[in-house]
Amino acid sequence: MSLREWGIDGIFTLTVDNASSNLTTIKFLQRVTKDWNGAVLGNEYMHMRCCAHILNLIVGEGLKEIDAYVAKVREAVRTKEDSGGLGSPCMTDFQNCRAFVTFLRLFYNATKKFSGSLYVTSNAFYDEIFVIQESISNLVKSQNTLLKSTATNMQTKFEKYWGEGEKINPLLYVAVVFDPRKKLRFLKFSFSEIYGNAVAEVMVDKVKDLLFKLYNFYTSIHSPNVQDQSGSERTELETDANDPYVMVHSRYERFLQVEQSVGCNNELERYLAENCDGRKDANFEILEWWRDNCNRYQVLSKVVKDVLAVPVSTVASESAFSTGGRIVDPFRSALSPLMVQNLVCSQNWLQATVPISHRQSRDDVEALEKELLDLVLNQQPTANTSSSKGSTSGFMGVKQFTA
Repeated sequence: MSLREWGIDGIFTLTVDNASSNLTTIKFLQRVTKDWNGAVLGNEYMHMRCCAHILNLIVGEGLKEIDAYVAKVREAVRTKEDSGGLGSPCMTDFQNCRAFVTFLRLFYNATKKFSGSLYVTSNAFYDEIFVIQESISNLVKSQNTLLKSTATNMQTKFEKYWGEGEKINPLLYVAVVFDPRKKLRFLKFSFSEIYGNAVAEVMVDKVKDLLFKLYNFYTSIHSPNVQDQSGSERTELETDANDPYVMVHSRYERFLQVEQSVGCNNELERYLAENCDGRKDANFEILEWWRDNCNRYQVLSKVVKDVLAVPVSTVASESAFSTGGRIVDPFRSALSPLMVQNLVCSQNWLQATVPISHRQSRDDVEALEKELLDLVLNQQPTANTSSSKGSTSGFMGVKQFTA
C-alpha cells in the first residue's frame, strides 16, 4: 500500500539484514509485485543481503575463540593492573592480539567501503570479499593453533552466507562486470584462484547468462538510438578541431572500437569484447566513465544505472534513522516530537561540510511560506461556507508543508 501511495511501480532490489522475518517479507513482495510495470525479470533477484551485517557475523564468530585473550589484554590496558580475576596477559596473548588485529583490519576496511553513501558500493563488493576469503583460507593453514582455530570458525560462517558463490545475489557479480576495469575477466581470474578452473567456467557462464537476460529485458523496453560518437568524443572534436594530432588520435580510437566489435551483434557483446579500460588510472571514476560512454551503450547504460545503484549495506540508512535514538536518551525521553526534530536537524546542520546560514535559511523559508500562502488564498473561492473551510484547511496544509 505504501509503495502504491508513493507512486513506486517496481522494486529492483531490497537490501536487508539476515532476520528470518525479512526472508518472509521478500517472498511476499516478490509474489505481489512481480507483475508490476517496473518489475525486472519477475523480481527474481530482489533479495540483497546486507554485506556489512554478514561481515559482522563472521567477525563475531572469530572473536568467540580469541575473546579470553583479548579480554586479558583489554583489562590490562584499561586498568594497568590485574583485576577481574582474568590474570595478567603474557607475551603470547599480546602476539595473538597483534596478529588478529592485523587480520581484522581487512573486515574494518571492507565495512567502511560497504557503508559509504557518497559513492556506489555494488561494484566494490567482490574486491573485498575476494581478499577476505583468501585471507581466511591462508589463516586456516597457519601454524598458530589459536589463529587457525579462529579462521576455521570464520570460514564456516563465511561458507554459510557466501560459500561457492551460490548464496550471493548474482547482481553483485554483474556489478563487477560493469566496472570497465574488470569485466568478466576479473571474475574468471578470481573464481579460478578460489574454486579452480572447472568451477570458474561454470560460474562465469551463469553470470554471462544473467547479463544477457538483463540486457534483453531492457532492450525490450528501450529501443536504442545508435550514435557513432560518445559525448566525450564529440566535445574533443569540437574543442580541438584544428589540432591534427587530436583528430588522428580520435579516428584511431574509433578504428580500434570497430576492430574490437567485429562479430558483435549488440552493445553487451561489444562491451565485453573490448579491452579493459582505466586499470592504471588511480583517479578512475566508474560513474564518469559510463556518463561519457552512455551514447555508445544506450541500452546497456540503463542496466548499469540500476545495478550500480544497488546498496550492498543497510548501515547508512540505519544510521540516518537511528539519530533520534542517540538524541532521545533516557534523560530526555519526555521531549516533544517537535523538539526532537529540531535537535536532529540542528545536529545535521552543525555536522554539514557546507556552511549553512541559519538567518538566510529562515528568511528563505518565510518567503516561501508567504508565497505559497498567497498562492493558496488566490485560488480559493470566497462566496460560500465550504470555500471558507477549504481556505482554512489549505492554510494548515501550507503550514504543515513548510514545517
